[in-house]
Amino acid sequence: MKSLTCLLALFASSAAFSAPIVVDAQAHAVTFEVVSANPGEGATLEFLVAGPGSDHDYEAMFLSVASVAELAKAFDEAGIPRGTPIDYGTCRFWPTGDEIAIEPDVWSFVRDARNERKAPAVYTGGSRTQGDVPDAETTMPLAVFALYDCPQSLVQFNDALSQSATYGRFVSAVDMPQGEKRILTVRWLGPSPRQRLSPVFAPGKLADTLKSLQARSAAAELDVTPVFSSALTVAEAHDVAAALQIVDSPHVKINGFVPGQFFYRSFLPLEKWRDRTQRLTQPYEVRLAEGVPPRLTVIKEDWSDPDSPDPKLLVTENVDFASLGAEGDLTDACLIYAPATMRLEDVFAVRKLLPARVVNYYVYAEQ
Repeated sequence: MKSLTCLLALFASSAAFSAPIVVDAQAHAVTFEVVSANPGEGATLEFLVAGPGSDHDYEAMFLSVASVAELAKAFDEAGIPRGTPIDYGTCRFWPTGDEIAIEPDVWSFVRDARNERKAPAVYTGGSRTQGDVPDAETTMPLAVFALYDCPQSLVQFNDALSQSATYGRFVSAVDMPQGEKRILTVRWLGPSPRQRLSPVFAPGKLADTLKSLQARSAAAELDVTPVFSSALTVAEAHDVAAALQIVDSPHVKINGFVPGQFFYRSFLPLEKWRDRTQRLTQPYEVRLAEGVPPRLTVIKEDWSDPDSPDPKLLVTENVDFASLGAEGDLTDACLIYAPATMRLEDVFAVRKLLPARVVNYYVYAEQ
């Protein structure tokens, strides 16, 4: 009864917050007020909660009364530790963070139309500015809990859920009048047993390293940033990447890459991309051979023919790498064709030849 009295007193006061928020540091919990955005039962949802004034209120179940910054501050005061949000630029495609409980349960408001895996929610804290201000405070859609992978969102599902792949999956389970108020409580469930690892994959030790990774995963969740020895061959790197792709999951998250190297999926390019007409865009092409300088090919799309549904591809071979600075932002991707026996030391060196804007690399093992 005492706790209820305190709760009501705090809601009635605006001295600590400009909107109703209750922080229980002992229970590591935050209770806050939301209002229905009235999406309508069965409507597509992309957010359980967005901040006030969000331009995506039509895809949100609720809008918070408090600002995103106020909610983030409350989470910190409640002692709920931040995890790490996804970051496409560094190839961190899995969010990491400790699990949280949300009351009432998420699934009392949201229905999974595809009945797929229901991952628990984790608190990442969302991406931040240099001043530690949540990006979601000032950047639309002001995500508090996005139901897809949104780097800004304070809360996410513990899963890799791209926006395009999940659109239409989550729908409103109830019809709630616009402006109707609800109280949500977020509670930290304690530290996750996950471990951060940076296993080194080196020649002669590949099998042992993979076995060790498998053994560690039996005891705890893993956040893995693989290190590819520069002495590995392209073929060996492909084998390592194929093995990592099998274990890559919410339990063993393969996240990021070592500076100067590539994300593991770079060694698993789609074969159809060899055909330039099958690509959505035209990346740079770099061909490597032992004892021969790298050769650069640039492909531009000419859409000047109004009667053709496809562009004409203008191919220029043996382009000077130094000239790319004057070419403009043609692409941020590069396909590398390298001998299967070539060491990664020579393959990684391609990064230094291309502009910093090129961040997506794919390596084909040529026989």
